[in-house]
Amino acid sequence: MKEFLKMFFASALAIAFVFFGGFMLIILFAGALSSMSAPEPVVKKGSVLVFDMDANIQDSPVSFTQEQLINEALGNVGPQNYALRDILRALDNAADDMRIKALYLRGSLKSSNYGSGFAALKEVREAILDFKEISGKPVIAHLVYPTDKDLYLASTADKIILNPEGLIMNVGMASEPIFFAGFFKKYGIGVQVTKAGEFKSAAESFVMEKMSAPAREQTEALLEDLWDEYVEALSERAEMSPAQFQALVDQKGLLTAKDALEAGIVDELGFADSVIRTLKEVSDDESEKLEYKSASLSDYILASRETVSGDHIAIVYAEGAIVMGEGNVGQVGGTKLAREIRELRQDEKVKAIVLRVNSPGGSALASEEIQHEIRLANRKIPVVVSMGTVAASGGYWISTYADKIYAEPNTITGSIGVIGMFMNIKEIANRHGFTFDVVKTGKFADALSISRPKSPEEMAIIQREVDEVYSDFLRKVAEGRNQPLAKIEKIAEGRVWSGADALELGLVDELGGLEKAIAHAAKMADMTEGAPVKDYPKPTDFLEELMRNLTGSASIRQSNPAIEKFESVLDEISSIAKWNDPKGVYAILPYNMEAN
Repeated sequence: MKEFLKMFFASALAIAFVFFGGFMLIILFAGALSSMSAPEPVVKKGSVLVFDMDANIQDSPVSFTQEQLINEALGNVGPQNYALRDILRALDNAADDMRIKALYLRGSLKSSNYGSGFAALKEVREAILDFKEISGKPVIAHLVYPTDKDLYLASTADKIILNPEGLIMNVGMASEPIFFAGFFKKYGIGVQVTKAGEFKSAAESFVMEKMSAPAREQTEALLEDLWDEYVEALSERAEMSPAQFQALVDQKGLLTAKDALEAGIVDELGFADSVIRTLKEVSDDESEKLEYKSASLSDYILASRETVSGDHIAIVYAEGAIVMGEGNVGQVGGTKLAREIRELRQDEKVKAIVLRVNSPGGSALASEEIQHEIRLANRKIPVVVSMGTVAASGGYWISTYADKIYAEPNTITGSIGVIGMFMNIKEIANRHGFTFDVVKTGKFADALSISRPKSPEEMAIIQREVDEVYSDFLRKVAEGRNQPLAKIEKIAEGRVWSGADALELGLVDELGGLEKAIAHAAKMADMTEGAPVKDYPKPTDFLEELMRNLTGSASIRQSNPAIEKFESVLDEISSIAKWNDPKGVYAILPYNMEAN
């Protein structure tokens, strides 16, 4: 019934705009929302801070969306979004907050648009460990069917309680790219690809039926680095060696609740009532009722937000695929971000910029547009890069001229290479009776047409452009990193590296997260420790999104492996829409990777 009401609400809203005039409705909504002064959440003494992990942890500030408004109106509190820095700041505040007695982790992490990646989770994990060390307050976790990511965070807990019927699919990490070559061939869709860099495999899924040898080699090396970081955290918690942990998961395949208890991965088996009793105990609650005082992390974040108005450090978020123009939600619009940086470098209150990158790259032209403004900004104020889960290809392009680059050991970076990809519909169109003709004033006037394949001569021209962009990419990295060009050539070739490897190769300067990058930027700007920080671009509000998605409808997502796999195929196909570089030249990560 809720789903029906939700769909009805969204549809009715769109109809109201279309038929009764959006202007008046905007005024009414704006007035209503601006007049709402939601009371500041009250945190009671003796509260347990509840970190509901049933959420996506993104790098950039969280916008209030149309779907959230509808969810809240219907009382449907589903998965939410947390901004990484909000979590870090909340945990830091909670350590010294005498009202907070303990931290409670529950739920299962969600991932959207490169959110909840292991690099971001490493920062959250370290913040939880700091919370424990500084405050001496206990951390309790309750899990039911935990993923690797859930366990990675929960491994910080003093006590992990697992549902007796729970199960741990803790067998390793895998990358399973989808290949469309057979599909395109069957339906008459032509794809032509050029590239610079032996390991630059971003377009392989469109022209091949399996991984190339270089792609397999780099993927295996990357997964091994990410898995080693994870195994180290879990094995230390279970008081066994990494080799023993690996032998356990290889032998069992999956761990039942009893297996996990025997191995020391969890400390207790129990349902919600057991968890509540534990929370009452650690929070010194002596009441007889089976309940405990709590403060949700989202409320605690809201209650501890600060307003910044004077001199400050600007954190600029580049999260999502890099595209030409303004970009959509979940994308980095080259024009939009470049404009944001240009405005910041002209703002006398901005004393330094921290560029937080969580992007697989995309359009080479858009990446260059952003990089140009970064270089101009760096002539005036310090610019420090903090790499999140992914900062590769175009994501590395926009980072290379920073004064200092920070990455986590499990950051995915590098991929210094370039591809060109072009599709045509000649065969499928001809099959259905469509034909094309052309009149042109020059030999190559229709070279970018999708009505036919490119000729060998045209592909040679495109390859020359790809090679030139690649040469420019190499030169910029060598110049930005102050490294010999010959050295960069050896570690480029489109090869993807972990943050740990990138440090050894000189592609990043230091391992660390966003807070370390902020601290260094403050030092470079001669600002005191704890200098004011402000996020850019500012999050959009409900009205802005409503205008952008006027005829869209909200939906409730249900977790289903079959549906998720089908959706991943659709996502891969729809990703073609992100390939909007007018020259058809891209610096983009070879694959989307999700650990399971």
